[in-house]
Amino acid sequence: MIEAEREFEVTTLIGKDVYTIKGIWVGRVDDIVLDFDKNQIHGIFITNTNEKLVKNGDSVSIPYGYVKSIGDIIILKSFPDLMHI
Repeated sequence: MIEAEREFEVTTLIGKDVYTIKGIWVGRVDDIVLDFDKNQIHGIFITNTNEKLVKNGDSVSIPYGYVKSIGDIIILKSFPDLMHI
């Protein structure tokens, strides 16, 4: 598993499934939000989200600081019980 702070090809994040620390599926990464001034990933953009976590299954952008680990899937450090957009 790759720790969130290590270097990797950012395009490898697209298409990965995202889960909460409790193992609940959040959605799939559709895009990456980049900060070109700081040369960093700012966030991950998730579409077709789990309607039990995000009202109406709306798309959300998750700050990259919420990422705990990256491997075959992405695990978040935390996520609210229900997010209203």
